[in-house]
Amino acid sequence: MSDSLTLSDKKILIIDDQKPFQVMLKGLLSQLGARDVTAVASGEAGIASHNRHGFDILLVDYNLGNGKNGRQVLEEMRVRDLLRPNGLFFIITGESTRPMVLSAIELQPDDYLMKPFSIGVLRTRLKRSFQKRAALTRIYQTLYDKEYDQCIKACVSHVNDNGRYRNYCRQLLAELYLKKGEFEKAQTTITELLDEQRFSWGVLALAKIHYAKGDYAQSIELCHEVIRSTPNAVEAYDVLARALQGDEQPVKALEAGRKAVTLAPFSMARQLYMSELARDGEQFELAKQAMFNVLDISRKSVYRHPRHLCNYLRSILDAAEHSDSRLEINKYQQEASLALQRARNDESLLHSKLKFPQLENAVLARIEAFNGRFSQAQAHLDLVAKDYIEHGHDIHREIAPDIAVALLDIGEFERAHALFRRQRDNKQLDRYNLKVLNSRLARKDKEHQAFMKFNKAGIGFYTDNDFGAAIAQFEKALELAPMNSGVALNYIQAALKVLGDSESPLNYLVDGCKRSIRVLDGLSLPANHRARFETLKKEFSQVLTNA
Repeated sequence: MSDSLTLSDKKILIIDDQKPFQVMLKGLLSQLGARDVTAVASGEAGIASHNRHGFDILLVDYNLGNGKNGRQVLEEMRVRDLLRPNGLFFIITGESTRPMVLSAIELQPDDYLMKPFSIGVLRTRLKRSFQKRAALTRIYQTLYDKEYDQCIKACVSHVNDNGRYRNYCRQLLAELYLKKGEFEKAQTTITELLDEQRFSWGVLALAKIHYAKGDYAQSIELCHEVIRSTPNAVEAYDVLARALQGDEQPVKALEAGRKAVTLAPFSMARQLYMSELARDGEQFELAKQAMFNVLDISRKSVYRHPRHLCNYLRSILDAAEHSDSRLEINKYQQEASLALQRARNDESLLHSKLKFPQLENAVLARIEAFNGRFSQAQAHLDLVAKDYIEHGHDIHREIAPDIAVALLDIGEFERAHALFRRQRDNKQLDRYNLKVLNSRLARKDKEHQAFMKFNKAGIGFYTDNDFGAAIAQFEKALELAPMNSGVALNYIQAALKVLGDSESPLNYLVDGCKRSIRVLDGLSLPANHRARFETLKKEFSQVLTNA
């Protein structure tokens, strides 16, 4: 393999927001023989330019002003399959803070350059990266094409030939075997490597394998070995947290997760997992902060989506609903209201089917329902969930969890459970929201069971023509769920039986029917409930006329 570096036939893209650095780097590349060099000042412009022209080398500064940073550029190009299998991506930065450096290199660019650097350093790094790409052409191509079986064959061939990059190929083999669920092959590959030398990255790969196999104790031990030798090994803390969680050590899992986030905070996946660990540990303020970080990171990334805004708002309400003091509850609810107003023009909503009024009414319905202002909650639900309540139509998946919680709080238990089952069965809930809803259902279960007991008893008494006893049971059910349309209809129907047989008006029943009718008049009702209500309302009017 030639030791020379030829750039005359390479198309090179510089992404840097500082004109002087662009000029300097162009000069260095020109001295190395480059003829086709383009420079742009933002990550967005760089992605667009690369999408149109397809560059061979990308030299990208980490800090790019107000737009996407270098990490986000690399992340988006990977997600959109814009990087060529034979191309190079270098991240360049003048900062040396640990969180920034670790966050930059964890996405594994081809290389990482610290400013300032000499022409000799640039030449050496480019030549080294091109040599690796040339030696592993088949491997990079099959990996790019997602032909994993062919990639495995190419890696095995390079290892058997005692190639220069055999350790890289062993690492890649272990990852591919893990992806395919072939744990024993993955373990054999890494064990053979570690028998030669105890590389930290090899030990970490073995920890991942043991975690995937459910051998959490062994995975934990291996992660600690990596951390002892490499204290800044972010991924070791990631794996350690998951292994500790699997081993049912939630406090230690949270501690490991916090360490990983401290070391490299700019990963959305890491922050999402942090929010899950924090919520499991009932650290709701910490979970909320992690969700805010997810939202903040997502705004300029390829993963921008309204779900991150919804999850952040949901985490604030979750913190409020687990607070012990009224003062703290009010503080969180005000925070949710302010965050909601700031989100009015959020870019993630501009091109989404989820519109701001839908999100606003879902959040306000939750706040009002939690505070016991059921009529106000119902008014917001009518604005956002009328079609679901009346016709069973779908609700936007990003706000469906909030609609389910609000329905639960106003006592519409059946509809809340039905909506939850629909989300769960359609796999519309991530782990965080699944846990939020399961927790909410569990907290309301005792109340729900009591409600069903009273309503069922009332129906039984009604069937036996004991209408007075039925009314007493329906009243108890309404105390628990004053906005439940089904039991309100049951109450009116039983009361009409008594009123119809009475020679003089029974004012307490008349007043009770009027209250229930006022409630039902303000509700969106399914077609069968609406028809039943109209019939009962006419019967009640006739009873009053006859009296």
